[in-house]
Amino acid sequence: HAEDCVDDLCQGCDVGEVEISFIRKDAQGQTIDTEPSAQELLVMAIEESNQDIKLRLFDLALEKYQKEEPENRVGYATCLVELGKGIDVQESIREGLDVLRGEKTKTADIKLAISGAAIALALSIRHKQLNFFTEEQEKLDPEDTDALDELVEKQIPSKEQLDLYKESIDRFKEATKEEEQVDEAMLKEAHTVLNEIRTFGQLLSQPVPNDQTTKVLNTVIELIQQLPKHKENDEFLTLWAACLLNQTKEGQSEKESLDSMKKIEELLLKANALHAAKHEKENPWVWEMLAMNRINQSNLADDEDQAIDLYEEAIEAFKKAQALKPDDPQLANMLQMLMACEEEQEEEE
Repeated sequence: HAEDCVDDLCQGCDVGEVEISFIRKDAQGQTIDTEPSAQELLVMAIEESNQDIKLRLFDLALEKYQKEEPENRVGYATCLVELGKGIDVQESIREGLDVLRGEKTKTADIKLAISGAAIALALSIRHKQLNFFTEEQEKLDPEDTDALDELVEKQIPSKEQLDLYKESIDRFKEATKEEEQVDEAMLKEAHTVLNEIRTFGQLLSQPVPNDQTTKVLNTVIELIQQLPKHKENDEFLTLWAACLLNQTKEGQSEKESLDSMKKIEELLLKANALHAAKHEKENPWVWEMLAMNRINQSNLADDEDQAIDLYEEAIEAFKKAQALKPDDPQLANMLQMLMACEEEQEEEE
């Protein structure tokens, strides 16, 4: 509250800097006079949804790293990268990446951190480039195809983006080449990095589809296959399926497409079983991808009855995904759209 606030109904005045108090209790429930560590603050900042509080937590974490852990350059750099990702500030990611690159002794953990920071920066640059395209496209005359072609030409990924992507891949391979060094913590971080590489690959096909996306997604699949115990990890199997599902299908024969869809389903069903065993519930993302795969199968079905059956299975899969994640508006919209299409088809018949 502001010092001069006298409103009894005020829920908090939006003034000044966000101040945060921390409370920790012992096993007996007694309050302990202590403060969280820099690492604990970093974790809290990453998980926080409120942007003002998130920024304040990052500030506190960076301050703590500088004052109390000046030798922990990797922790400080990681905080800078996560800050840049969390509030979309390229220079923060770039600074963190430079700190990591400057480490003289590059352990597997540091190499993986460099991989993650490099692809995070590439992603940020790509997002900014695509945002520029969207803004400029809205200003164009819809009939001015020459201006649109010129704008599309500017969306070719820059040399910096591709260099950062290559750096990310190279450091990832170096970090994970010694299987005995890849522990559970590294696998968790590896999944995050690979998922961001997948996202970068998908963005390369915007606004115009091209074969660069397929190349990147195939690379992600190859990297997954080189990781220890990836076949028993639901997150890696789900990511593998996502890469297959998101690949550009242009140029594929019908048999190749059907074989790919069969592999997607195999991966997703196994991933869902592993996820359910570990978390005692199914994965909504798996059901969403199963639904999308069913739609693709429906489009290639031999006859109309088979196509309708597959389409209905897609709707049921989307319903399961929504039941597992009821607060997701995109899922709700997709389900509503599919059901509306089905109703239109029934009316036409």
